[in-house]
Amino acid sequence: MTLQVFVVAFIVSFFGSIPPGTINITVMQMGVQGKIRAAYFLVVGACIVEFFYALLVVRFQIFLNNNLTFTHHFTLITGLVLTALGLYSIFSKSSSSSIKVNTGAKGRTGFLKGIILGFLNPLAVPFWLAVTAYLQQNQWIKLTGPGFWAYLFGIFLGSVIVLFLAVRLGNRFTRISDNRLLVHVLPGAAFLTLGIYNFYQWAIQ
Repeated sequence: MTLQVFVVAFIVSFFGSIPPGTINITVMQMGVQGKIRAAYFLVVGACIVEFFYALLVVRFQIFLNNNLTFTHHFTLITGLVLTALGLYSIFSKSSSSSIKVNTGAKGRTGFLKGIILGFLNPLAVPFWLAVTAYLQQNQWIKLTGPGFWAYLFGIFLGSVIVLFLAVRLGNRFTRISDNRLLVHVLPGAAFLTLGIYNFYQWAIQ
């Protein structure tokens, strides 16, 4: 089960990090400009912040599991968040050309910039809150014992690998991140489906 938890977290984190955002577009542009070392430091800084965001989310999920009355109502909240994420993704017009970034970081200063960009990523918490709740409700993951850390490290590693690929692939990664159907419409439709499913679960409980 621990391996399954890690794999699920890795896959969700990997594909969740592809849509254009300030962090992945920044490291992509730094890779194109040859600022490879600074880009790697930025990736590590940003992913460390996401790791701690996910840690807080998982702790909150454990609290929910120990408070069944609140868990019932949180199913509705999860449905609302997933639906909002789905609509946001479907109607999002963000692309690598529409996101303006400053790629002036050098060397280890990239790490500090990564920390700052990580903290300024407002969708990380609701995203992992909704996804974690859904995965738990459907018993795809268990956040007890080793599964707790397997989930967190799966999230961390998935984000790191996508961003490292963005650094190395540069403009080729742009073609992937600018494919609106692949990175916006399809994930958005998936979130909407999960949101509707949560509404159904809440209604029959």
